[in-house]
Amino acid sequence: MSSPSQHPVAQVLRERADAGSQPGARQDGHRVALVLEGGGMRGVVSAGMVAALERLGMRDAFDLIVGSSAGAINGMALLSGVARRAADAYCGPLASRSFVNPLRVLRGKPVIDVNDVLAIVTAEDTAGHDRVTSGDVALHCIATDVETAAGVDLHGMRTQEEVWAAILASSRMPWAGGPPVEIAGHRYVDGGLVAPVPVGDAIAAGATHVLALQTRPFGVPRKSASRIGDRLIERHLRGLNPALVTVYRERVAKYEELVTELARRSLDHSAAPPHVLGLRPAAETPCVGQLERNPVVLTAGATDGERLVEAVLGAASREASPAR
Repeated sequence: MSSPSQHPVAQVLRERADAGSQPGARQDGHRVALVLEGGGMRGVVSAGMVAALERLGMRDAFDLIVGSSAGAINGMALLSGVARRAADAYCGPLASRSFVNPLRVLRGKPVIDVNDVLAIVTAEDTAGHDRVTSGDVALHCIATDVETAAGVDLHGMRTQEEVWAAILASSRMPWAGGPPVEIAGHRYVDGGLVAPVPVGDAIAAGATHVLALQTRPFGVPRKSASRIGDRLIERHLRGLNPALVTVYRERVAKYEELVTELARRSLDHSAAPPHVLGLRPAAETPCVGQLERNPVVLTAGATDGERLVEAVLGAASREASPAR
């Protein structure tokens, strides 16, 4: 069986990193996308992964970044040059009752306030904001349109306010996250409902090579936290658009179809473009909960993500690099 480090996506990323390839001045003709899965606080796993990409000098190797929910936040962090800060934030200030508090929903407040995440991660980094809005690398935030119950690709943002609005829309958890986010007359909720790992959106945007960073370990299915939670979420969604209830109920089966196809494509190194490589924590790796607050668990999740990316792209990159 071929190693993931020899997959066409991994090879292109190493070649670009070694050549110092820059957005807008490519020589290879490829369009490489980074796709990130979210999952609330489980996003710490993809945060660790993008921190590894940042440290390996691969931030500029991508032409577009596509994320849903926490994946959109982590994609913005990499593009802004603060991926390490984002991973540390999950394990530090965000791992507290003041940030993750299910009891807040009883007062009509969101369980997780993503505004807090953005404020901590960006921390008034003007240069980082400019990198996100410059357009050299496109940031795509996938959200679910309330009226159509379909996924929408929010991109082309040109101001910090527009970027924040798109990320808030992509990460607005139904019921627990508060009311839908409104942008230009349209209402949006969590993009993870329709596109938890938005590989299809990246390909639709023209990607020839896709690196998909997944947060659930092999063998861990997508499932609900509780029956009571399901009832509350479905009641909330029914009040917005009954079609969203169907989307919610079908999300588990569709997720399994998605990750099965992603695993198949990741093993096929000889297929024609678009090439897709998914990186996912190994089976029996502890799965981080969506509302996890334990810093030890969160730190382990980030570390697992970092090590996975380093194993596929870091060591292989050093071995493949010519002697200097």
